[in-house]
Amino acid sequence: MRILHRAIPVLLLIAIVTMISFTSGCGYLRLVMAKDKLNQGVICFNQGKNRCAQDFFKRALDYDPESAIAHLYYGATLVREYQEVENPEKKKQMAGEALKIYEQALALSQENCRNKDNALLYIAAIYDDLGNREENRKWLLKRAEDSCSPPQVKSRMYHAVAVQYWNCSFAQTQRFKDPKLFAKDPFHYRNMDYPEALPLKKEAEACTAEGLKYIERAIEQDPDFSDSLFYKGLLYREMQYLTKDVPKRREYGQIAERLNNQASEMRKRQEAEAKLKAPPPSS
Repeated sequence: MRILHRAIPVLLLIAIVTMISFTSGCGYLRLVMAKDKLNQGVICFNQGKNRCAQDFFKRALDYDPESAIAHLYYGATLVREYQEVENPEKKKQMAGEALKIYEQALALSQENCRNKDNALLYIAAIYDDLGNREENRKWLLKRAEDSCSPPQVKSRMYHAVAVQYWNCSFAQTQRFKDPKLFAKDPFHYRNMDYPEALPLKKEAEACTAEGLKYIERAIEQDPDFSDSLFYKGLLYREMQYLTKDVPKRREYGQIAERLNNQASEMRKRQEAEAKLKAPPPSS
C-alpha cells in the first residue's frame, strides 16, 4: 500500500539561521563552517545536483558530527539516490545506509519536534520502499504516538496502519470469493470453514480486528477525515464476508453502507466548502 508514501511531503531543505553562543573560538569556527557547507548543499539539492549536495552535507558533518539537521539533509540525498537504483540488492544496501543516518538524526534531535518528525517520517517511508510492512507499521505508530505529532498527523498514521490491516484481510477474503454467489450477492459469505483455509480465516479476522482498532484511533484524532470513515466501512465489509450468521452479516452490511454514505456526504460538503473559500479566478 503506497497511499501513505505518496502523501509524504519531500523534506523541505532550507538554510537554517540560528543565533549560537560559543565559548571556544575553534568550536565557533567549526560550526560556522558546518553551516556554510549546509547552505551550499541546500543550493545543490534544490538544483537537482544530488552528488554535489551529498558532498557538502558530508563535509558539514565532518565539521559538526552532532548536527541533527545535517544528518537529515544528508539522509535526503541518500533517499533520492537509492530511489533511482533498479538493482534490488544495491537498493536495499543503500536504503540501509539511509536508515542509519536517519536513526542518528533521531537520536540527536532530542526535543526538537521538527527534526524528530522528519526523522520518523523518513524512517517509515524507507521501510515502505523496502516493502517491510512490519517495520513500516512500527515506525508509523512511533510517529503517531510521539508527543510532537499534532492530531492530524496522528490520524493519518493510524489510518495508514489500519489500511495495511484491511489489505491483509482483503487479500484473503478475495481469494475465497465464489464467482457464482458473487454475481447474486457481492457481499456473500466467504466459505473458509475447512482445515486448509481456517488459518487464513483466522489471519483475516485478526487483521480486521486490528484494522478497526486503528481506524477508530484515526477517527478520534480527526473526525473530519472522510477516508477513515470509508475504510471503517470497508472493514465492516470484511466482517460481513467472514461471518456466517445471517442476521450478523446483515447488520455489518448495514453499518458498512451507512459509513460509506456518511463519508460520501462529508467529502461532498468539504469539497463545496473548499470551493467557497477558493479565491476567484483572475481576469
